[in-house]
Amino acid sequence: MPAVFVRLQGCSVGCAWCDTRYSWDPRAGREVALDEVVEEAAAFSCRRSVITGGEPLESSLFAPLVEALTTRGFTLEVETSGTLPPPAVAVAQWNVSVKLAGSGVPEAKRINPEAIREFLRLGAWWKFVVVDAGDVAEVLRLAERFAIPRERILLMPEGVRREEILERSPWVWEECKRYGFRFS
Repeated sequence: MPAVFVRLQGCSVGCAWCDTRYSWDPRAGREVALDEVVEEAAAFSCRRSVITGGEPLESSLFAPLVEALTTRGFTLEVETSGTLPPPAVAVAQWNVSVKLAGSGVPEAKRINPEAIREFLRLGAWWKFVVVDAGDVAEVLRLAERFAIPRERILLMPEGVRREEILERSPWVWEECKRYGFRFS
């Protein structure tokens, strides 16, 4: 589905395999006024936008951006790590990418039970980046612990380069079929 991606700077999660490390530093990137971001997005013909990061919920401009894009007729998806609870904003779809142990992030920092329960209440989709069978086992434990519906779980092969993703894809696809997950 066509969408305009709006990437916000800043992320304190710090995954070892992050493919957008450039987005971690809130002072990096291109500083743009809120109304300019909205105008740039509105220049595209589609009216779906995905707000991502970094970690977009860390931005003080997140809620005003959601309001401004919604006012302009956009349907919004938000990609988040799920480390912060969702604010009360008009978002059509939350895509929560909970980090697994292999990300190198301590559990206390990457698993926020309160936030996970709130995203579940909002009908979020859950994407997990996996490298091996241990990651899939961890996904199964998290799904059981928080009652995450398997049909709302997506597995994505870890990789920064296309070759890495293609190499891991067949195995991840088989795991998705085996456990009733979706493939991303």
